[in-house]
Amino acid sequence: MNTTVTSRLTARELTLGYEERTVVDGLDLEIPDGEVTVVVGPNACGKSTTLRALGRLLRPRAGAVLLDGADLSRIPTRTIAQSLGLLPQSPVAPEAITVSDLVARGRQPHQRWWQQWSQEDERAVTEAMERTDVTALSDRPVDELSGGQRQRVWLAMALAQETDLLLLDEPTTYLDIAHQVEVLDLVRQLAARTAEGARGRTVVMVLHDLNQAARYADHLVAMKDGRVVARGRPEEIVDAALVREVFGLEAVVVPCPVTGDPLVVPGAPWQPQQAPAQQQAGTAGCGPGTFEPSTGRQGL
Repeated sequence: MNTTVTSRLTARELTLGYEERTVVDGLDLEIPDGEVTVVVGPNACGKSTTLRALGRLLRPRAGAVLLDGADLSRIPTRTIAQSLGLLPQSPVAPEAITVSDLVARGRQPHQRWWQQWSQEDERAVTEAMERTDVTALSDRPVDELSGGQRQRVWLAMALAQETDLLLLDEPTTYLDIAHQVEVLDLVRQLAARTAEGARGRTVVMVLHDLNQAARYADHLVAMKDGRVVARGRPEEIVDAALVREVFGLEAVVVPCPVTGDPLVVPGAPWQPQQAPAQQQAGTAGCGPGTFEPSTGRQGL
C-alpha cells in the first residue's frame, strides 16, 4: 500500500446526513491523484452520499471537503466545475433536449459571455460522443432513448467537461454487460498516463459489482454503516474476511483467470429440500425434471 498519497481532493472528519438521520460520521478520505478510486459497500452504507458531498451536491453537517487545500464550500461554482465533473445517480434531462445539445452543456464552465462556442468546445463534444458511442444518436431527443443509451449520453456530457477530477455514481446502471465493460475500460483509459508520462485524470466511482471494482480500481474503498472498513489496492484488501464483514456473504476469493485481480465467488447457493418420495428412493431414479441435490442442477 502506498505510504504517501498526493491528493487534490480530500475529506476531513466528514459528517453527512438527511433530515434527522446521520449517514456518514467522522469520515476521513484521500483520493489519490491520477488513479481510479472505487467505493463499494452494501446498500445504504453511505457510498453515494459521500460522493455527493465530494461533488458539493450535499452540504456537510460537520467537517469539510477540500479541493487543492481549500474548503469546497467556499470555492466559486464555476471554478469547481472547471476542475471537477460529476455524474450523479438518475440525472434528469431538460424536456425535449437532443443528445448533442445535452453533451454540449458539459462545456458551459469553460465559456464566457464574449465567447460562447469555440473550436475547442466542438472538439471536446465530438470526442466525448465518439468515446461513448453516442454519435449516431446526436439528433435524437434524450427522453426517447433507452436507459442504457441515456446513461452513455450523460457520461459523454461529463467527459466533454474535460475536468481533471471525475466523480461517477454507478456509471454502469442500465447498461448491458458489453457496454459496462466499454465504459469501465474507458474510465481506465482516462486515468492512464499519457505517452509523454503526464498523469491521467483522477476518477472516483461508486460501483455495486465487487468483481468489477476489483478489476478496474487502482484504489478500493470498502464502506459499511457510514464508515470506511478498508482501503488500498484491491489485491491487498479483498479477501473472504472483508467480503464477510462488509457484505455478510460467505465467499471464496481466487485470482481472476484473465487479469489476476481478486475474483469473489459466492458460497454454496441455497438448494431446495428433496420431496419425501425422492428421499425414500434416493437419487438412483433421477429422471427428466427431477432434482439432483448434490449439484443443484436439473436431471437430464
